[in-house]
Amino acid sequence: MPLSLVKSAVEISQIKAIIFDMDGLLLDTETLSFESFIATAARYDLQVGIDDYRDMIGLNAATGIDILRAMLPPHLDAVAFKNEWLDVYRQLLLDDVPVKAGAHAFLASLHQMDMPRAVATSSSGQKARAILQKTSLMPYIQHVTGGDEVPAGKPAPDVYLDAARKLGIDTGDCLALEDSNNGTTAALAAGMKVIQIPDLAPSNRLPNPPDFQICTSLAEAASLIGLEIDISSPATSGKSRP
Repeated sequence: MPLSLVKSAVEISQIKAIIFDMDGLLLDTETLSFESFIATAARYDLQVGIDDYRDMIGLNAATGIDILRAMLPPHLDAVAFKNEWLDVYRQLLLDDVPVKAGAHAFLASLHQMDMPRAVATSSSGQKARAILQKTSLMPYIQHVTGGDEVPAGKPAPDVYLDAARKLGIDTGDCLALEDSNNGTTAALAAGMKVIQIPDLAPSNRLPNPPDFQICTSLAEAASLIGLEIDISSPATSGKSRP
């Protein structure tokens, strides 16, 4: 069942599938990742901040390592630092995986109306499926493509191209929801309409309807495509859901 996407009286072509980013979009995990980055840097008396972290948002592991390597002092091994950072991050996720407000309601609404849906993430596919299962989002998602399952990660379009292929939908008929600028670049390069919901980093683009629009929340994005979702309850987590 296609959806008509309308904003400010601008009608957008029919949408036949919706593809979601994961971290920072469905899951409130970018904040945890940033906190882990700061904590790991502090062990080496390094002064880093949000601007340093923003450069790595939405990138796959290999590209992120290159940026990290340029950021760190020469005596620190970037791969070892990243592994230590990931260990801290995983510890934070053991008890609680915070879910963005409206994520369950949004996906459940799409499921009920048989709208094809997938996740295209820079995280590894195995990690993504496990964390989506833990947060009870996986039953609403038909396919997942991880950054390690395609030749090139975001900002290359590969994850979005693969997700659309798995759904059997032309990329021009897909809407992508993203938080990061790198992810937005990837989805636009794949030929999709994009709604960006910035998380830790502001958008570096101006709205360009119908191809690109900016919202402040999943609820606003849902309303933009004609869905009214209930987010009256606070954002849930993997700890509190079955």
